Amino acid sequence: MPLPEKSEIIKNVLKTLISISSRKTDLPYTILTIEDHIKRLAIQYSFLKHVQINNDVYNEESAEVISVMSDINTVPPTELGKALHSIIHSMNRSLGDNAGHFFIKEIRNTLNDDYLNGMKDMGVDLGLMQLESEITRLEREITQRKK
Repeated sequence: MPLPEKSEIIKNVLKTLISISSRKTDLPYTILTIEDHIKRLAIQYSFLKHVQINNDVYNEESAEVISVMSDINTVPPTELGKALHSIIHSMNRSLGDNAGHFFIKEIRNTLNDDYLNGMKDMGVDLGLMQLESEITRLEREITQRKK
């Protein structure tokens, strides 16, 4: 079975980020946070202009919260992977302790294998990201204990 298109992978990862994050904080804050990260990262990754966030969460007539234009399918996978890694990392960092200890693991457990394999093809390994996140937290705890 072929992997989903890159635009579909990006869209589902972002929807999963919003879904998981909004359970740990409120939905409007989550959407504004992810929108802010994408706008900020669009300076470095210009193709992120093809990702639109509908932050009108209270409008019942609004369609999807996330829309990803098919133009993003022409972007090299490694570049998309770097941007996706940055978005996940920055969401995890900005939510801080609210994100929870296993935020990235929860993302990995929520996405289906097709999306996870597509992400790996882009160079994004959520297992490795979770390990890096745990090491960073441990280093922070050790540093604070020494003070």
